[in-house]
Formats: sequence, C-alpha cells, structure tokens
Amino acid sequence: MALGIGIREGIRTITRNSPLFSLSLLVTSIALFLLSLFALVTANLYHFLGILDQKIEIIAFLDENADSESLKANIVKISGVTDVIYISSEEALSQLQSELKETEEVLEVFEENPLPASIRIKLASKYRNEAGLEEVSGKVMLLRGIRETIYGGELVGQLKKITEIITIFDLGLLLIIIFSVIFVIFQTIKLTIFARSTEIDIMKLVGASNTFIAIPFTFEGIIQGVVGGVIAFLLTIATARVAESFLSSIYFPHWYFLLGSVVSGMVFGIIGSSIALRRFLR
Repeated sequence: MALGIGIREGIRTITRNSPLFSLSLLVTSIALFLLSLFALVTANLYHFLGILDQKIEIIAFLDENADSESLKANIVKISGVTDVIYISSEEALSQLQSELKETEEVLEVFEENPLPASIRIKLASKYRNEAGLEEVSGKVMLLRGIRETIYGGELVGQLKKITEIITIFDLGLLLIIIFSVIFVIFQTIKLTIFARSTEIDIMKLVGASNTFIAIPFTFEGIIQGVVGGVIAFLLTIATARVAESFLSSIYFPHWYFLLGSVVSGMVFGIIGSSIALRRFLR
C-alpha cells in the first residue's frame, strides 16, 4: 500500500517538475554515457592485450639432425608448456615467402633454404611473463638438439608493466566518473526535496514515517538512473558503429553493456537519492 502510494507520488513529482527532471536526466545520461564509453575503450584495450598475451610463446630452433619427435615429447613434459608445434624448414620458408610477397627477390639471393626447423612452444597463462619465459627457455636449452630459443622476454615485461599502469589509470578514472554520476543524481533529488520541503514537513507532522516520505524520491532517483542508462547505451551503440567504420572490428558485447548501464544507473540513483534524503530526514 505504502509502496504504491510512494510510486504514484514519485510519478507526480517527476511530471510536476519535468523541466528540472529532464535537465537532470540529460546530465545523468551524458555522465553514464562517458562511463559506458570508458567501459567500451577499456574492454577493447584488454581484449587486445588478451590476444597479445595468448600469442606469447617460445620459438626453439633445432640443429640440422635433431630428432623433432623426441624433442616434442620432452618439451611438452616441461611445467608450464601447454602445446608444441613443429615447423619444418620448408614450412618456415613458405611462411616467410607469403609474408614477403612484395619483396620475394630478397630470398632469391639464397641458393639453399637458410631457415632451420623450429618448435613453437605455447605456455600456460601464469608462465606468459618474463620470469616464466626465462624459466621454460632455460629448461628447453638443456635438451640435445636445440640450437637457440627466442621469446622477447623484455618486451613481454614491458607489456605487463603497461597493462598494470593502464589498470591503475582506469580505476582512478572509473571512480571519478562514478562519483560524478552520483553527485548529479544527488543534486537533482536535493533540489526536488527543497521544492517540496513544506509538503514534507506537513507529512512529518501528521505522522508519516521517513520510509514513506523517502519512497517517491528514491523512485525518482531510480527512474532517472535507469532511463539515463538506456540513453547512454543507445549513444554507446551509435559510437561503436561510427568507430567500426574506422577500425577493423570493435569488441562490444551488447547485452553486457545494456545490463551494466541499466544496473549502474539504478544503483547510482538509489545511492544519490539516499544521500540527499539522509541529510534532510535526519
């Protein structure tokens, strides 16, 4: 009963103060759009870093008369190794020729195939770092028939450091945007409360509980957050489509972003209205 009356009062408050609500909704939508845009950029960045991380591997070059099958069997037993792929010298040359189609004459100076056979060594995720690569590479080099290994340990270490810096920066920016959204909703509800302060005082005098008084304003905050989240999601879709015309592909899980925008708006609406009401009702 009280909930139904509170929701009706919330709708009446929104329609009666529609200019203020519309302006606040616009600001909330923009703030949530910035949050959604931030999430889109971050998701694509980490998706790209995840692809790079999966490509981290060790290349072991073999001696001319090495037993490739025996080496594969021994390498796959090393802790951290998930898969091994043998590449013959002919396959290596074919791959190089396909990559150098425009400069094939460079390879014509060689009378014989200069590329040795090799083994690509794929690693578990916890070994895709400078220390893990060095550890596995050291063990591989102990095997007879291995001429040399390459893995770019320093580059991998730099990639991990860049990832950590990006994570810290993302968290800081995320907090700023979240507080901005909550502040906008808080200010909107506070102005609405001030506009109805006389009516609220009368409700208190006739014995209305704080919960009953708070329901309309909490409902207004939720509506503002949810509608703002939907608008932000639609703006994000439009932005992603524009970005796809310049980039080859965009990682954009639509349903996750829709759910995230709506739930975030709802939560921020409840938090913002609760802060405003706590100051007024205490």
